[in-house]
Amino acid sequence: MKHQYDIPDVTIRRSRLWLPVLAAIVIVLAEALHHADLLYRGQYRALMIVWMATFTWSLLQLILSWRDRPRTVTPKQEKALDQLRVAVAIPAYNEDPVLLDRALYALFCQTRLPQQVVVVNDGSARVYSDVHHYWAAHHPAEVDFTWIRQYNRGKRHAQARALEAAHDADIIVTLDSDTALERHAIEEGLKPFADEQVQSVAGLELAFNQNKNWLTRLNGVRQLAWQLSACSAQSVMGNVLVNRGTYALYRAALVRDHLHAYLTEDFFGHDVRFGDDSLLTTFAIGRGKAVQQVSAVQLTIYPENVSHHLRQWTRWMRSSTIRTFWRIRYLPLTSFGWWTTAINLWLFFASLFASAIAIAMWPVTGYFVADAIGAPVIWLYLAAIRIFIVRRSDETLADVLDSFIVIPLAFVWLLAVLKPLRLWGMATCWRTGWGTRADVEVGA
Repeated sequence: MKHQYDIPDVTIRRSRLWLPVLAAIVIVLAEALHHADLLYRGQYRALMIVWMATFTWSLLQLILSWRDRPRTVTPKQEKALDQLRVAVAIPAYNEDPVLLDRALYALFCQTRLPQQVVVVNDGSARVYSDVHHYWAAHHPAEVDFTWIRQYNRGKRHAQARALEAAHDADIIVTLDSDTALERHAIEEGLKPFADEQVQSVAGLELAFNQNKNWLTRLNGVRQLAWQLSACSAQSVMGNVLVNRGTYALYRAALVRDHLHAYLTEDFFGHDVRFGDDSLLTTFAIGRGKAVQQVSAVQLTIYPENVSHHLRQWTRWMRSSTIRTFWRIRYLPLTSFGWWTTAINLWLFFASLFASAIAIAMWPVTGYFVADAIGAPVIWLYLAAIRIFIVRRSDETLADVLDSFIVIPLAFVWLLAVLKPLRLWGMATCWRTGWGTRADVEVGA
């Protein structure tokens, strides 16, 4: 078992982006004028109305996302944050021991150590004795290290067991067993809690295995662009809808107060075992603010084969369907999160309707189809400009440019594969089992 790893350093730099931003402004204005002209002329009026609504919403998110900056603190606030007792909960189920070992190594190399780390082995068939015994003997002296084994009950119950062990924690950190934290992740992740209204903080998720193959590269750039556009816009409004479950921070009182609902969630009589991260985030929005701290970085393992990726996406879409229902029902009508959910749902079905019209009226709508394909690619590029603010020590500028260039391929994959799969996930959302975790499908 190896107990030392190269964890990339990640920095956030906003400089040197003025030229791409200027180009983005020109492109946005050109797109707006072009489609406004088509609408004025009455060409494809129904389709143009859908497009203009999409354009307006996308532009609003783009503007908001550029206002998202890492939270900073004053010396007085930093001192108060240092007094918070932080506990990290790591559920482990059939994880590759090397990945779990790496997660613990990165955790114990943090610039701001947690006061407690609780690993819950949720009935794994894997043997973790080497990992357990090594870190029980070599963890930092100022950190309480607890290792618990229980019968397999699922991720939520494993987290609840960790919360029980960390009964006096002020902040609970949820960390996946395949996720390595960048060394400043906890220090940066705590800063938003200087605002008493903040109930949860999402870290920025990067793919540790970004350059493994074409699939990890496509998913890596798509996820990063999504976090730095849609999630950044939500963060500015204090309504991040999903904290990535790989690494997130919560006020412990929030989790304790909602623990029963968290463990017993059902959807029309079906026990829900996935979507733990989005449910906790929904609780946070209901009580205060849920934000994203882009300088709190985690590096996790992305699926390396298509089968695993598609089953993971299906599970996410089933969870998204259930969570959309809860948000529409329970979030305040005045909240940005409610309107984001409602508008995105409308846009999804409106785009399907527009596609059906385009097919039915072919070849008259041929020009519109070409435009409808080109415009999203342009917008993806606009949203993805911000990926250049993320600098990894294990990547060169050429690597980032390579990722930027493949954005059209990411769009094709999204349009041809992931979007239809979302419909399947919506139609089968009652299948609420875990789905992808019978065994680990990627390794170190």
